[in-house]
Amino acid sequence: MFWSVIYIFCILKKEIGQVKIKIPIITTFFLLAFVLGQNNTNKTMPVNLKTNTLGVSALWAAFGFIHAEYGKIIENGKKEYGIMLGTFGYEESYDDVDIIEDYSYGFKGASGLKASYRIYRKEGANGFFLQAEFGLLNYVWGHKKENSDWTDVNTFVYNPSLVIGYKYKLPFLNKRFFIEPDFGVGYTHNDPKDGDIKYMGLDDDDDDESTPDVPIENGSKEFGPDFNLKIGFHF
Repeated sequence: MFWSVIYIFCILKKEIGQVKIKIPIITTFFLLAFVLGQNNTNKTMPVNLKTNTLGVSALWAAFGFIHAEYGKIIENGKKEYGIMLGTFGYEESYDDVDIIEDYSYGFKGASGLKASYRIYRKEGANGFFLQAEFGLLNYVWGHKKENSDWTDVNTFVYNPSLVIGYKYKLPFLNKRFFIEPDFGVGYTHNDPKDGDIKYMGLDDDDDDESTPDVPIENGSKEFGPDFNLKIGFHF
């Protein structure tokens, strides 16, 4: 939550299916045991280790999320923390408007940040790592009754998560460039409402154009998968 493409799409448009709490708990223990329970067989101190990183998510960028993430490597490459800032941009008028009965609902834009802290299995800021993340997203949606003006509403989305990943340094340009796939579990808290008015939308749940769209309440309060693919470089 912090935000994989699956999460970004789901929290702004519809809820995903119910996931029982015991599944992410079991997965979390597995991640901890897999990454931290192995012995560090590489005690060699890294040479000329670059301690700053700059990267982007290939998946988020594909969905129009303009962002960049800065990372700082510490303790000889054993640990790393990062901060990401990004935005979908904002429209002057409401986009993707759904009309349900006598109300209209629309979306304007969103911005957010993600803070992360990771521990590598060995020094050198390379290989397997375990990472805790906390994402915060603010998006603007609105509603209006027929023949009235739009009411702007700001909603915050909270997304803590725990992921396992692998950093692979590409074998050229002194291994400054890297790719990082990761996968884990997270919890999304997204409750878009303005008093008694919920952020509603229309969903074609059966993908059949001949059947009418079904009204749904946007938002989610649940556990779910979190995955990402990051590319970047050291400097």
